[in-house]
Amino acid sequence: MSPAFVSKCLSDALSDKARVFSELGCDPSVMTFASSNRYFSYALAGGLGWGLPAALGAALANRDRLSVACVGDGSYMFANPVACHQIAEANELPVLTVVFNNGVWNAVRKTTRMMYPTGKAARMNTMPMTSLAPSPDYAMIAAASRAWSATVSDSRDLPVTIDEALSVVASGRRQALVEVIVSQD
Repeated sequence: MSPAFVSKCLSDALSDKARVFSELGCDPSVMTFASSNRYFSYALAGGLGWGLPAALGAALANRDRLSVACVGDGSYMFANPVACHQIAEANELPVLTVVFNNGVWNAVRKTTRMMYPTGKAARMNTMPMTSLAPSPDYAMIAAASRAWSATVSDSRDLPVTIDEALSVVASGRRQALVEVIVSQD
């Protein structure tokens, strides 16, 4: 699945009041936002790990408005997910986390290619220090704090899984995580 496909499916399922905190996750060019203060992102140059904590803070400030953290798998690890999910559980914060799992530190990969497009690292089949293999099971990390969680690798399953996660967050008033296996580019 492409990040754009996942983003479009998520956009189609979100209410007009939802807030999306994107950190190397969703593609806003295929998403629809009803008004301002619905999409938050950052510059590629720094701040790895801010997306999930920002969504938690927004949920703490207003529990009645959906907060969604869309994060790359590397960004998710930088956020200290064990602590984030513990905080979400302890404070009963209904946050949806969507982990875009492409198996690569894309912040490092993209920045290296941007700065040195013809450099040795950019020409390699596998850029050094960018692989996340073997990746942990991100859904299990969230489940350790009793979050509802699922991993999706088939695009046909994504809309139903997103709807189920949103239902858990809205009606169950608890956190959910959807790990989506996506392509690297």
